[in-house]
Amino acid sequence: MPIFFLSPSWSLNVVGLLEVGAEALTVTRVMIAAGLAMVAMSSVVIGAWAGLTLNVGPKVIANILAFGSGALVNALAIDLAFGTTVHLVHEGVPNLTAWFIVAGGFFTGGLIYFTANRIIDNAGGAARHQTNARAFALGKKQELAGGMLEMLGKNEILRSLPPEEIDVLLPYLQDMEITEGGYLFKQGEEGDALYLITAGSLGVFIRKDDATEGDGTRVDGISAGQVVGEMALLGGGTRMATILAESDVKGIRIDREDFDHIIKDAPGMRAAVEELKQERVLKTMQREAKTMDSSEWAKLATRSIRTMSAAEVHDVLAEHGGGNPLAIWMGNMLDAIPGSLVIGATFLSLSTFNPTLLVSIFLANLPEAMASAITMRQAGYSNAKIYGLWGSLVFIGAACAAVGNVFLPPAPVELLALCEGIAGGAILALVAQVMFPHAFEEGGDVVSISTISGFSVAFLLTVLDLH
Repeated sequence: MPIFFLSPSWSLNVVGLLEVGAEALTVTRVMIAAGLAMVAMSSVVIGAWAGLTLNVGPKVIANILAFGSGALVNALAIDLAFGTTVHLVHEGVPNLTAWFIVAGGFFTGGLIYFTANRIIDNAGGAARHQTNARAFALGKKQELAGGMLEMLGKNEILRSLPPEEIDVLLPYLQDMEITEGGYLFKQGEEGDALYLITAGSLGVFIRKDDATEGDGTRVDGISAGQVVGEMALLGGGTRMATILAESDVKGIRIDREDFDHIIKDAPGMRAAVEELKQERVLKTMQREAKTMDSSEWAKLATRSIRTMSAAEVHDVLAEHGGGNPLAIWMGNMLDAIPGSLVIGATFLSLSTFNPTLLVSIFLANLPEAMASAITMRQAGYSNAKIYGLWGSLVFIGAACAAVGNVFLPPAPVELLALCEGIAGGAILALVAQVMFPHAFEEGGDVVSISTISGFSVAFLLTVLDLH
């Protein structure tokens, strides 16, 4: 290990040196590596400030993000993956073994990032990224809707609604409760709603035409999972029976007025209703509905839920710990560590340092921090807390680069390559999971040009560094 002496002027001088290839491990080298990581990570603070103070449009942010993503792809593919593999082969490692070490590292790093990111999102860290927040909220929406759609799919009329059109139905569903002995509706009343029973049981009573009072004779029962009242609702007539709660009942209600909106927006159900009105509904709808069983319909319908309003995202995040600062901080740290480790591990001197990865990380962090800061403020975070969460990453990045610079270069070349591959895989998972989806979602197809531009500029830095 090197021996360091502290001078009276508090400056560090290196006395003992540990030779690492052609370069020596010195305090100066470690400090420079840490400083380079701080430069790369400083864009998160700049981005957070820009997101909170400047009125930058989402398309601008998306295209800057795409540019940075393209630069990162170049740095990961050419400078890190290919460069590391070439170095391994130069050190005598067989080609296939070199590929296995680097590719295995990338896969391992991506798997680690994927798993850790999912854990952090479930703990309340999804709000740090706009795409994470939407994807997390959408997943919870699909999860909650799955069981309800399974029951809706058991009804042949509702199952006539194509699964891909299920989003038009969900906003109109209302919770409903009836205590034992209460009426869902009475015979002769106007059909004003459709009901999906989720818990409890009801009795069906029919009163003879000449009777003017009473519930009539019980002719059937209704249990959880059944839909009640669709014929009167669709037909626009009166209730043909009285439905009485025989236990406490819970369910979902769709008002007739809302159902009219659904029919208007859903061509599949509108066609089914038209056939109903022409008194061909039962045979036709049974024939069409039986081509797909209820469970298959429910699965397809759940997968077709693709939209989330801002209010829905906010509510889901709040319900599932979206206000957890520690989880968001851990998520930010997860995003920052891999790139900083690679900067530290690959830095030996300024004369041999390739700035491609540093520039790529800086450019990629800038727009992502802008968008994330906006999302975090919408989730209720103060500016001070946002700056604190993002600002800490600068020092975390410096520490990771210093650790990487001290411990990784002296390691066996195979271990160093594996560690760099793991870090690269984590960065690539971040690009695929967060950066590309966000850029395309907000910027549209034009971001493909920005991505290629970022790749080309980073590739130019790589070419200029060729010897």
